[in-house]
Amino acid sequence: MSDSKIKKPESMTFEEAVGELDEIVKRIDAGEADLETMMKEHKRGQLLVVRCKELLDSAEKQIQKMDANDLP
Repeated sequence: MSDSKIKKPESMTFEEAVGELDEIVKRIDAGEADLETMMKEHKRGQLLVVRCKELLDSAEKQIQKMDANDLP
């Protein structure tokens, strides 16, 4: 995929980010790419992990808010 078609992590859904992260892990584990490519993949993976954490934190806050609203 060319750089111009790569979606920015901050605009990805949780499912998109996790899916791409899974693909990156598979490619790195395969060890078929050169070191520079694997380093770029690793950096992209870190950005995707941050995005996933942000989305999970947001979902947790929403759930806590809903739970608090359900209390008598």
